[in-house]
Amino acid sequence: MVSIRFIVLIFGGQKQIALQNAALRQQLSVFKRDVKRPKLNDRDRLFWTTRLLKGGSKSKIHKIQGRNLIKQRRIQVKGRLNSVVVAVAVIGILCLIQMLVSAQGRGGRANPPNMTGPAPLLPNGKPSMSGVWGQIRRADVTDSKIPGYVKELPFTDWGKKQWDNYDAAKGDYAGTCLPFGISRTIYGPHPIQIIQDNDNLVFLAEQNTWFHIVSTDGRQFDKDLPSSWFGESIGHWEGDKMVIETKNMNGYVKVDTIGHPFSNQARIIQTFRRVDYGHAEHTYTVDDPKTYTRPWTITETWTLKPDVKIMEYSCEEGNHDLFNGHIKAWRPPEDEDAPR
Repeated sequence: MVSIRFIVLIFGGQKQIALQNAALRQQLSVFKRDVKRPKLNDRDRLFWTTRLLKGGSKSKIHKIQGRNLIKQRRIQVKGRLNSVVVAVAVIGILCLIQMLVSAQGRGGRANPPNMTGPAPLLPNGKPSMSGVWGQIRRADVTDSKIPGYVKELPFTDWGKKQWDNYDAAKGDYAGTCLPFGISRTIYGPHPIQIIQDNDNLVFLAEQNTWFHIVSTDGRQFDKDLPSSWFGESIGHWEGDKMVIETKNMNGYVKVDTIGHPFSNQARIIQTFRRVDYGHAEHTYTVDDPKTYTRPWTITETWTLKPDVKIMEYSCEEGNHDLFNGHIKAWRPPEDEDAPR
């Protein structure tokens, strides 16, 4: 078969050969690149028309074009896959960075909070008591080794009798896994979390997984509500100080672990003033005219525990002393000791 170059040499001369060679190099470079072929000019169309006049060349050109199209599409698909892989990798890295930053913010705290920084505020502009707090453990409110203690409790005759006759070995309600009440929960060994908004303050106690809701929306006490272990609590603001009054307790609860008494006439008044991010001034006042001749108050400072998480607590689980009878079951007091 006569070659294309020989035919061109016969009909076109050296100048035409140079032009056709340039066109051929251009087309070969197009086939080698991973882009669509540019539109052909008139000279290129003439060149390829001349080649296509030969049947064998036509078949060869089709094969070359087919192979190059397949190669081009493979490269395009590979390029798109590479782009997808890169995009997924970038998204994964960004998510990992976000997780690490969030983890540092929750626990371990690469940047611990400034405990002396400003106190957080509620939407209404008042200081928020929200957070997990390490309150002071008081098994005995008269223990002189614990700052803020009460030097001597001013018992009435009835109150002194309750104190003198108390013996936990004869049955204590807490040992029987009944509710501890607000006083023994606040002064217990486990942390308390407070959640607060404009209308409510909620105590979440690790102790037996109990909770206590304090309404702060201006409502009054519910006169029809039955007495209970924790009583009913209502809060109000005095400047930047939250004042919480608790009453309508059932008269069975004790002030502390050692057993200082309450009656069902008792009122507990607590105040909270968050002085900065990590500290709050707390006062606890008992006003119980049946048990004490005058109110008495404990003043102390609570410390925020930003890295502490309250846990589930089950009094009954594994309580072998209770199940085996080593702890005597509690019975409500009767006769003159019964709440009235």
